[in-house]
Amino acid sequence: MSKQLTERIPIMFDPALLKRIDDYSFQNRIRTRAETVRQLVMKGMESPETEKAEARS
Repeated sequence: MSKQLTERIPIMFDPALLKRIDDYSFQNRIRTRAETVRQLVMKGMESPETEKAEARS
């Protein structure tokens, strides 16, 4: 079995954004904030608007 390396990234959120993250987590039955943030980052990176922004760079 191979071990996949992960890297910890300290990050801070203002209370309003943290509430939105927690609400999203609850609505989608995601158990941890870390997993919620990972899923939201992946969704953001997969969106067409993000691809357009990357193409302009």
